[in-house]
Amino acid sequence: MKHAFLFLLVMATTLANAVADDGARLKATYLEILKPYGADEALLDRCWEEVVEAYTGPRRHYHNLEHLANFERHLHSCKDSLEDFETAYLAMIYHDVVYFTTDGTNEDQSAAFADRHLALLGYPADKVARCHALIMATKTHAGSTDSDTNYFVDADMAILGADPAAYQRYVANIRQEYGASPQFDRGRQRVLQHFLDMDRLFKTDLFFDRFEKQARKNIAAELRSLQAN
Repeated sequence: MKHAFLFLLVMATTLANAVADDGARLKATYLEILKPYGADEALLDRCWEEVVEAYTGPRRHYHNLEHLANFERHLHSCKDSLEDFETAYLAMIYHDVVYFTTDGTNEDQSAAFADRHLALLGYPADKVARCHALIMATKTHAGSTDSDTNYFVDADMAILGADPAAYQRYVANIRQEYGASPQFDRGRQRVLQHFLDMDRLFKTDLFFDRFEKQARKNIAAELRSLQAN
């Protein structure tokens, strides 16, 4: 019993340290991008703390700082293919800052949140509009004629093509966020079937080659499990 407790304590400490490291790295890049536009450090810190507060709420089991860190890793993998990496990075930071809305306006409210912060911080208006559009693209994950949008959406969806163990953790965390809602399984089945019906889950060749095959296996297995219950 004592050994089990110590193991859990070590795991909890390790996770807490990893989250702290993720937060520090994300903040450093956020500040690096925005400092040249003239906002004072106190304002930058205040805006960042509002972002952290949003992503560390008690219901944030998946859509949290760990999710941002994973998104960041995939965004860096295609950095050289992006025309405006900095705006894509900021869109990543803000894309799920508002979640758990009851009217399906998560993306709309997250984009509006980003608009307010970035205007306040002096980010150029055309880039703010670009950030807004990238966040809104995560509402449907549809293909776009814009290359940056396709890379951005693919990076957000890369979790679908994770190894089976990581995918199972993702599914468990998503379920925790929604609790025991009787509508969850039905809604989840619709979403999964929608993904399987797509010609391509990933719009760019980079992400398609890396993740498409495994993503379809993961989704089909989860769908079968839900249908069996």
